[in-house]
Amino acid sequence: MKSNSVHPIIGLIGCGNIGGKQARNFLAHGYQMYVYDINPDRMIELEGLGANITHSCTEVGQRCDIVFTALPTPADVMEVVLDGKKNLSQGLQPHTIYIDMTTNDPDVVIRVYQVLKKQGIKMLDAPFNDSPVGSQTSEGVGLALLCSGSEETFKQVEPVLQLMADDLIYCGHIGQATQCKLIHNAVNAVAVQAVSEGITLALAQGIDLSTIWEVLRMGAFGQNAGDIHGLPYYWFSRRCDDISQHPAFTVKLLHKDLKLTLAMAAHKNIPVPQMSLMMKDYEEAMRRGWSNYAATKVRCLQEERASVVADTNIP
Repeated sequence: MKSNSVHPIIGLIGCGNIGGKQARNFLAHGYQMYVYDINPDRMIELEGLGANITHSCTEVGQRCDIVFTALPTPADVMEVVLDGKKNLSQGLQPHTIYIDMTTNDPDVVIRVYQVLKKQGIKMLDAPFNDSPVGSQTSEGVGLALLCSGSEETFKQVEPVLQLMADDLIYCGHIGQATQCKLIHNAVNAVAVQAVSEGITLALAQGIDLSTIWEVLRMGAFGQNAGDIHGLPYYWFSRRCDDISQHPAFTVKLLHKDLKLTLAMAAHKNIPVPQMSLMMKDYEEAMRRGWSNYAATKVRCLQEERASVVADTNIP
């Protein structure tokens, strides 16, 4: 470890929604940090909180004991870690620990792991999952962290990981946390579609929107499957139609997750008919130019099929 203090020095590449939140979290806990992002404004904001700005991914690797990446796509991970000019692998030192928080392609995770292993660098993949229970507590951040890789490496950085989320789940060997995250997102997408179908069917029968929402919310289904409790905020309010809301989780991100999940299924020759049907809706949403809208925007396709609009104000 490079740090002479009780804390390891932490590096972060990708200071957007997830990365920026975690950088502020580490700084608040007294960690020394080095950050890099292609958007300099994000780095400047974190510099004001005590972070050190760097000029390349290589520099982050040279200065830190643990390096996190939080990036939008698998292609970004490849560019940042292995393929780009002044990439991270050129700066990482033997025995440095690299942790990828990206919702990645499992094949990319394995490829990066194999390259870094030859350099003596340990790696975990650790994507985030929503944790509604955690978000209901005063101390909670509403996140669970899924981690996979060597259990020894996981134990080594566990105190740092515990600061990042309400729940910490060790998922097994390298890549399995990413697989778990993709499966979760695909299953949730199917549940979202089922909710959309049920609500639009009810509206077409003349049932009041607030009534069917209450029935679904209070019934056995209503433990937040299909984001049932969040519907008034995201869907009924029509926030999903307003791109200026700058949603954290967009149509293009869930489209990417579904694509990767279907690729996993195809690799094992496993039929996933509901997920495949859901993918068609996300492909249509992409064709319509909805890529940067909130993922819930896809519900509008089902509204069109039913010739109804879910629009009401429920506190």
